[in-house]
Order: sequence, then structure tokens, then C-alpha cells
Amino acid sequence: MFDFHIHLARLPHPKQLTQLLCNKNYDFIAIACEPWEWEEVAQLKKEFSTEIKPFKAAYGIHPMIAMQANDEMFAKLQKQLQEDEHAMVGEAGIDKRYPGYDNGTQDKIFLKQAKLALELKRDLQIHCVGDYMRVLNLLIDAGFPQDISQGHEVGDLHVLPRIQEAPRPIFHRFGGDANFVKKALPYGSLFSLHEDSFRKKTTAAAIPHIPQERVFFETDADESFLEPEKLVEALENRLESVRCAYAKCRE
Repeated sequence: MFDFHIHLARLPHPKQLTQLLCNKNYDFIAIACEPWEWEEVAQLKKEFSTEIKPFKAAYGIHPMIAMQANDEMFAKLQKQLQEDEHAMVGEAGIDKRYPGYDNGTQDKIFLKQAKLALELKRDLQIHCVGDYMRVLNLLIDAGFPQDISQGHEVGDLHVLPRIQEAPRPIFHRFGGDANFVKKALPYGSLFSLHEDSFRKKTTAAAIPHIPQERVFFETDADESFLEPEKLVEALENRLESVRCAYAKCRE
């Protein structure tokens, strides 16, 4: 089990839940979207990371708080990423449901994080509810290079997200179409699939066009009324349902 995108700090009893997941060998990348969540995830990492099984994390500014972002928040984010040299950036992106989508504020906040990912050589977890090509154009504006996948393997992200010369965009809870996949692949893009990825016909049709080594699975879990023991079971079932949907999609 490898959950490529989960919000541990937002789930009930996060310490107990994390311990149960570790005991179950349920691997994950813990995503943190705003300052309070960065602190919680960083603390979980201190408690649960080991040399044998390092705790994987990502820290970013979600578009839901783009209008609140300021220089102080960015400085704190950069410091957090510098302290965790293996962390990804994100999740960052655009979302038409939140303020700042139409006036360019979300674009500005995303662009700054994309440039930070390039500067620190970290992969970038991307949230997109809206125009996927708009996100790709922002990545191009930030300086993300093409053809980074040529002659390079994806690497074993189950062990540790790698630091590399050319960071990769990761399209979390992917919902784009086949044309977008074609245009995004040359940038070394990875695609994290959620149950919702298979509900949209254009996305389901696009998924077989993604090389299998570029595909990962996620729950994107961020809330629950279940106690940790039941929640672990629910997460395993949810992740397995994504695996099954992917297998069926490729038949």
C-alpha cells in the first residue's frame, strides 16, 4: 500500500492513526496545505520517521488560502522545506471554487511555489480544479524544463521522494484529458489517481495513455468520523478500489 496523497494532520487522532498505518506497512506521503498543517506534519515526522522507513511529506500553500498568503508565510514555507531536505512542495495549484482564481492571485501564489520547487529541486504536488492547461502554462513560465524523462527512471518513490536536477510536476487527484496528458508528459509529469479520476469520462479515457511507471494511487483523505482502527481499514479499501479501477481501465 502506497498512498501518494493523504492529509494525516486533518484526520482524527493523527498520532494514533500514523502509528497504526506504520504497523500495517501502509506507506504514504503526508500532505500539508497551510501553516498549522505544516507544523503538525513536521511533528509527526519527528516522531515516526526512521532510517529504515523515512516519513515522506509535502508542504505547500493550497489555493483555498491563496488570498491569505504573504511574504511571511512564504518565508516560513521555505524554512520548513529547507529543514526537511526530502520533502516535496505542495500541494499548490489553482481552484475555481476559491477566491483568487479569476483575478490571478492563485496563479501568482502557485507560480512562486513552482519556482521554489525548481530552486530547491523538489517534486511539486499540484492541485487543479479548473483549467489544466493554465497550470501547465504556469509551470512553463516558472521554468520547468521539457524532456527530463529522457534517459531517466522515475525512481523508487516508495522508498523516498528523490532530490534531482529537474523536479517533476505531480498532478494530484488527476482530472485532465488525453490532450493534456500528451502535453504534460514531456515535463516528466507524474499522475496521482483518485476514485474521482475514473468518474469523469474524458479522464478515464486519458488514463491508459499515461505510462504505467508514471501512475500512482491516492485516497486524498482529509476528514473522517471513524476511529483510527476503522479508518485504517477504510483507507486500505479505498486505495484498493483505486487500484482495481486502474486495472479495469487498462483492460
